[in-house]
This record gives sequence, C-alpha cells and structure tokens, in this order.
Amino acid sequence: MSRRVSANTSSMMSSASGSGPTQSLRDIVQESLSNVLQASTAQLPNDKWIVLVVDPQSLRVISSSIGMYNLMEHHVSIVEDLMKKRAPFRDQAVLYLVEPNEESVDRIVADWTPNKATLKQGPLYGNTVFLYFLGRLPDALFGKIKACKELVKRVKILQEVNLDFLTKDAQAFHFDMGRSPSIYPELYLSKYQTANNISPKQEQMVQKLVTLCATLNEYPHVRYPDENELCKNLAFVFQQKMNEFVGSNSSWWYNGDGLHPNSDRATLLFMDRRDDCLSPLMHEFTYEAMVNDLLTIEDDRITYNSINAGTAKEGTTDEKTTKMDALLNDNDEVWMELRGMHIADVIKVLSTRIRDIVDSNTGSALNKAAKGKDGKALSVNQMAKALKALPEYREIMSKLSQHMQIAHQCMDAFTKQRLLDLSDLEQTLATGKTEDNDVPKLKEILGQVVNEFRQQPDSSMRLRLLAITIVSQRGLESQDYLDKLLNEARLTKGELKALKNLEKLGCPLVRAPQSGTKGRLGKMRGTKVSAYHPDAIESSNEYANSRYVCVLKAIMDKAAKGNLSVDEFPSVMPLPDAEGMLAPSSLSKAKSVRRVTSSSSKWAGSSSTNSQGSKKKGHGGRQIIFMAGGMCYSELRAAREVMADTNMEIVVGSNRFIKPLDFLIDCKNLSQGEA
Repeated sequence: MSRRVSANTSSMMSSASGSGPTQSLRDIVQESLSNVLQASTAQLPNDKWIVLVVDPQSLRVISSSIGMYNLMEHHVSIVEDLMKKRAPFRDQAVLYLVEPNEESVDRIVADWTPNKATLKQGPLYGNTVFLYFLGRLPDALFGKIKACKELVKRVKILQEVNLDFLTKDAQAFHFDMGRSPSIYPELYLSKYQTANNISPKQEQMVQKLVTLCATLNEYPHVRYPDENELCKNLAFVFQQKMNEFVGSNSSWWYNGDGLHPNSDRATLLFMDRRDDCLSPLMHEFTYEAMVNDLLTIEDDRITYNSINAGTAKEGTTDEKTTKMDALLNDNDEVWMELRGMHIADVIKVLSTRIRDIVDSNTGSALNKAAKGKDGKALSVNQMAKALKALPEYREIMSKLSQHMQIAHQCMDAFTKQRLLDLSDLEQTLATGKTEDNDVPKLKEILGQVVNEFRQQPDSSMRLRLLAITIVSQRGLESQDYLDKLLNEARLTKGELKALKNLEKLGCPLVRAPQSGTKGRLGKMRGTKVSAYHPDAIESSNEYANSRYVCVLKAIMDKAAKGNLSVDEFPSVMPLPDAEGMLAPSSLSKAKSVRRVTSSSSKWAGSSSTNSQGSKKKGHGGRQIIFMAGGMCYSELRAAREVMADTNMEIVVGSNRFIKPLDFLIDCKNLSQGEA
C-alpha cells in the first residue's frame, strides 16, 4: 500500500478572482465529496453498489453539504455507522470516510482483523476497500493500518480529502467543537496549555483550518490582533502547519501562486470571542437570529406548530395545530431571502406575497369560479381546496405559510418575553445613546435595569441583562452598584458562576479606578452611559431596537477595503507591498438604500440588509475570518452585508456558531475543575 496522498482539489474550483463565477464554500465541499465517490465507484463494474461507512464527524460533514439523499446517485446502497454493530455486505465494496482519530482507525482495523466469526463466514465486506480521511492521518495511525495485512491487500485508495469541517451555509463553516464538553477551559485557562502555549483542542482547531484552506486552494497571509496572545499563538501554529502541508504536497496549488494570473492570495484573520463579549448577549431581531435565539432549532431543523385552517369549532377561533419539521438552509429560497431581514419586514413581505398570489389572475379566476349564487368570496378552506388543484401554487403557498407561522412564533416569544422595552434598554447600554440620540445618566439606566429584574420571572433573562449591563459599560462604577444589582437579579449559583467568569474573559465586573479621571470630567464619565465600541460602524437600520452593530463588522469592512492597520493587526510573515493589499479604489459598491420614514417607532422603517448572502465576483483574494470561542449570528449577518457592500468574498467560521444561552453556558464552564 502506497503512502497516503492528500487530495488535489485543483479541479474542484475556479480561482478566487479569475474569469467566471467563483464557487461558494459549500459548492466546493459538495464537489469534493462527489469526486471522492466517483473516484471510488469508477473502479467498480457499472452494476456494482458500494457501502459507505462513516463516523459521527464525517456523517455531519456529509449531512451539512451533499445530503444523504444524493448519495444514491453515486451507487451508495447504504450508509453505516462505524461505531455500531453492522450487518455484513460481503458482495459489496466498502468506502470508509472518517475523521483521522484513533477510535475510528481502530474500528476499521477491527473490521479486517481475523477472528472466529470472520474465519468461518469471512469479513463484513467484499475485497475492495476505499479509505478516506477528513484530515491529516498521523503517522502512528497510518502505521496501524499498514500492520493489518488483511486490510492492506484490499485497499484500492487511501487518501486525505481535507474536509475536516462543516459548512454552515454557502460562505460559512464551523468545526462542531465546544458544545459538549465546552472548549472554553482549553481556550482560556492556562493550565490546559502545553509547552508551545497551545492546548490540544487549539491545535485540533488549527489542523482543521489547514484542511479548510487546502480545500479552498488558499495559502493565506495570516493576521491577528496585536494585543491578543491566543490569536497570536493560533496564527503562528497555523502558519507552521500550513507550511508543512504545502511542503509535503508538491502537486497542490493555491490562489496567488504566480501560476494563476487572475487570482489573488487570501488573508486569514484570527479573532477572539473575548474581544467582543457583548454581541453574543444582545437580542437581535433579524429573522435568522430570532429563530436561533427564541425557538428550538438543531442543525438547521426546526419543529413548528402548523395551523390547520378551518378546524376551529363554530363560535371559536381556536384552530387545531400539527407539529411540522422544516429545514432552514440554503435549499430554502424563502429562508435565504428573508433570514437577514428585520422580523417586521419578514412578516410584511410574507403577507404581501400571499396576498399577491390570492389576487393574481389565476387566483382571481379560482375565486370567481368558487363563488356561489350569493356571490360570497372563498373561505379559507375553499381557497385551500382550490389551490390544491394547482401544484405550483400549493408548493409556494405551503412554503410561505410555513415561514409565516415560524415568524409569528418568533413574535409570540417576543411578546411573551416583553422584548420591545427590554431591547430598547439593551440598545441604550450598548450604544451609549437613546433612540433620540441623548446620552442618559447611568443611574437612570441602572434604575431601568432593576425594574426589568423585578418584572422578569426568568432568571436566565435577568442574567443576560446583567451581563449586558456590565460588559457594555466595561464594568460597573463601584462594588456597591454590583451588590445592589446582584441582589435584585436573584441569580442561581450556576448563573452567578457564569457572571463572575466574565472576568476570565477580560470583562471586569467592577471597573478599576483609572488615573487621570479626577475633577469634573472624570465625574461626568462615571455618571453617563458609555458606548461599548465608540468607533463602531453606524447602523443603517431604521429600527430603533437594532442600532447596535457588532465590533467585527468594522474590522471586516476595513479588511475587505484593504484598510486594516498592520500595527493593530500584524501578519505572521511580512505582507506584500501595502498598495498591493488595498482593494481597488474603483471598486463598485452595492450601497444600501435607506427608506426615509416619518415615524420614530421601534418598528418603523425598514432594514436594507442584503439577506441573500449571494456570491459576488471578488476583486481581490478571499478574506477568511476565524473567531475562536464561537461566532454569533449578528456577526454572520455582518459578514454577508460587508461582502455585498464591498464586492469582496468573505468566508467566516468558528469552532461553532453560538446562541446567547450557549455563550453563558460556556462562561459557566470556565469554572471547570474548581471546587
């Protein structure tokens, strides 16, 4: 058996800025997986099928990109779990697609190690074996495979495919790391770090990032925040690992290598959740953020209550409901269009679309045809029956109705949790100004916080508001203020741990006295609410409860335009001439258009967000942003907006995408190992 060879992805994508459209990250992963299956089945007779054996990680890679239903097109007869007892398919070839870890390799070897059962009946599968690993296979594990003679003589392909990550959407990825157990102790507690200042989990993240860049054909310039030690360590280890990959794969090419004249070299920017602990806590009212914050959704799958029209008893309005599942991903065009919009706009758009269909020529004809002698219009039930006669209408109405009901569930949670007033308070704390552009006194705002505590029955909501208050103000003015708020917040022991652990993320609960703040100016600073990030991009959103903009957006905007300070964000290796890093000044920009409204209501106006996240042809190398510690949904939306506004391709990712509760649980887990 020949030594392992990394997959060459040069045929899988066009250059980042060459002629023709650039493939999205998800497109590239789908094509990579298809190539793996085609390369294997090409070695079999036309009528032969293959068994696909996966471990938990590779199953999630497949599910997040190509989908299980597409596998049959590649002659996959069945998908089996490597970790479970499996039925024999001795007349079929087997393709193993697994993560390169000891448990998976041991189980593969066990499948081909002779025992009493195999000596009598033979091995589980036929005499053709294909071995694919999501990332680099360590030498020790490769040695285990070589030592299994029964396996070696059957192996036709052994290859690393560089797909050790999951696609969140067309331009986003994650590693599914940190949910259980939490990754925060290994990220932020020094006792987990090894001699090279990096923990095993951190090294695993870096190795996965190498597979991402290998798949994208990117050998990026690596940058990091100057004062962030975690990002610096990750950046230098990544550079080392990436250099090793390039050195051991002579046939692999990358954008900007001089052989592809229409391509530019990418930039990878490491970021740290500690540098913005406010954004993952804030309530956000775009559709995608609300679904993930207020409803129960797992791996893009949501269960919602579908209202059965016409089932209410006479004299009542209580309709029966049926629990339905929906996948909110790139395959849902309505979701793709609406996910970045403010929830008020979502409901407005859905209502208009449904009304347009009912009022269309075909709908009007149906309406007239269904009228009785009394000339009455269609009832809801009659309309439903009429639409069943038109498959194209039934499909689109079903999809619009699905999203209308999910959006209304978001609004039900919004109303139940009294988020309208709460969000106004959060926005004032985060931006340092009211919706009328006034800077209020801190004592007044803390009084409003106390009032919210007294009206809020959910202690996790009280914890969230208290965390927003502390983080947004960079710590409270005095221990006395903190004690009073803690007394009113009535937190559980676990919630109190989560709050106190904010200090381990660089967020003091009480501000340390600063020199140079004596006199009237210092007194004023202590009595007024201050903005969390004074240099943040000003929101173009007309909604008063969406004024805050995440810190990452300004950084991505500067990076995309070539204006990111080299002093503040240095590079591991010297950057090329600064002029070459700048985006062309003639770069066309899809500027958002703000609709002027006469109302200053929290629900007035409209977001001009580009919600499609659609791929535009870039004028420079890819910008890859990696957030260690979890990326929140406002940052994911911000990346789509910057990409739309600057015409630059941006790929964002993290160890995982987090909801507000996820972040607070991670904070709590920083007490791991403590008494």
